[in-house]
Amino acid sequence: MKRDLLLLPVLFFVLFTSCAGHKYYTSSSFDQQTARHKLIAVLPAEMVFTGTLPKNLSPEDIALIEETESRTFQNSLYNSILRHANGRKYYTSINVQDIGTTLKLLEENKITIRDSWKQDDRQLAKILGVDAVVRMRIQKKRYMSDLASMGVNMGRQVLYQLGAGSRFPFPYVSDKTNDIYASCNVVSNNQTLWNDNYQRGADYNNPSETVIYDITDNFGKHFPYKKRS
Repeated sequence: MKRDLLLLPVLFFVLFTSCAGHKYYTSSSFDQQTARHKLIAVLPAEMVFTGTLPKNLSPEDIALIEETESRTFQNSLYNSILRHANGRKYYTSINVQDIGTTLKLLEENKITIRDSWKQDDRQLAKILGVDAVVRMRIQKKRYMSDLASMGVNMGRQVLYQLGAGSRFPFPYVSDKTNDIYASCNVVSNNQTLWNDNYQRGADYNNPSETVIYDITDNFGKHFPYKKRS
């Protein structure tokens, strides 16, 4: 019995250290395959909803909410990559295409935000004129109330201008998102060269921008293409 009690601290230490370390995947040939890379593009984040839909939300409302969240995650990841691009011990050896340019090129090629989630990566890289694309996938059980409201409000303005505003009452949207699973990938020639993931239960007291910042900041810290100064 005494021996078992002495082993408990050791077991807790092993469990803690095994859970504390953050692991992410980097291809063994990453340096070789990215040696000539000069430019990458951050794509709109794919949004996957697994919960029960709030009442009074139409398919149009859902599309507007998810596209608003998609662009917000895209912009936040872009900023996070730039924020962590250079440090005292390293620098980032790649340029990141401006978000506005990425969205404009997608629009010019008649690729909607939702279409980009499933578009062939190699074809997207060619259209955007980049060497690799950065994909992010966000799976969650609830919509973020403030982003949802913004998305629906934007949609209502468009519908009102089309004379259809009275048919789309503002829906009830539940409180903050919870139980988020996010993944981020660098893909070149349809091969995943780097992958990171993040899972958390969001604090209901935090605004959505805080939740998004925490997730994308995690990816920005670990983002590859870094060289020692």
